[in-house]
Amino acid sequence: MISGILYPPRNYTPAEMAHEADSRMLQGLWDSIYKGNEYWITSSLFPPFYALSIDWSFVLIFTFIDLVLCDLPFFKNYKIQKDRKVTWPLIKKSIYLQFWNCMLWIFPVAAAQWCWVPPMELPKLAPTVFEFISQIAIYFFLFDMTYFWFHYIHHKNKTLYRWCHSVHHMYSSPFAAAAQHLHPFELFFVGGFITVIPWIFPTHPLTYWAWFLVAQLVSYEVHMGYDFPFALHRFFKYYSGAPAHDMHHLRPLTCFQPWLNYMDRLMGYHITYDDLKKMADEKNKRFGLYNKEDEEGLDKIN
Repeated sequence: MISGILYPPRNYTPAEMAHEADSRMLQGLWDSIYKGNEYWITSSLFPPFYALSIDWSFVLIFTFIDLVLCDLPFFKNYKIQKDRKVTWPLIKKSIYLQFWNCMLWIFPVAAAQWCWVPPMELPKLAPTVFEFISQIAIYFFLFDMTYFWFHYIHHKNKTLYRWCHSVHHMYSSPFAAAAQHLHPFELFFVGGFITVIPWIFPTHPLTYWAWFLVAQLVSYEVHMGYDFPFALHRFFKYYSGAPAHDMHHLRPLTCFQPWLNYMDRLMGYHITYDDLKKMADEKNKRFGLYNKEDEEGLDKIN
């Protein structure tokens, strides 16, 4: 939902509008998206169904990889936890929860929004390249920092962990289909904050939708369970990627930051598989894990 966010933030004369349209690199892309599609993309139902289409596209692609292509040398070599095989019963368990999250929470909220939120007014101009890139970068850092503290608190507070975040940690070896395996409270926090942070600026719909794509792409990338040679973390030291989040699921008191890792590095929580190998055997058995009594009675799927 983006109603109420005005773009552009000033009025243009027809001549100024024509000049601005000619000078904006993203204008052609924006014209091709909105012209002829106004009925669909102005609806308040478009953002939630757009977000769900991204979710389920990643789930379908990586479910096919995990179930059909996993034994090919390329995927087998780059699987992080090679001793943990992704099976249909594991995926089915996660899809079942996501289905009920959609039916009981997401679809009713989308229906209420459709009843009460007026259609969005589409701007004629595309955003500038600077607006497009800088706003997405700001939203990325804001969400990453905010979710770090939400995540950290839910691990350090045992009541919150048992009540809410332990649902996501049913899987100690993550895969893409488990990225949205969430308690409804966490689902609303994550989805709500991704939705709301663009409201701090006059955000263009194109920027808003691109931000949704980036946020979901990164979230699925860190959960996919593969460390591909072209992965972003191999080129940027402070981007965590799949290995760090895989470590977090295996050792849940490490690697709290969802996408980047500068906060984990500052606070001493950034741990790699090489670090574990260097630890003494006895310390290795205990490091980064809850005590058995802390997890007693919680469901563990794998």
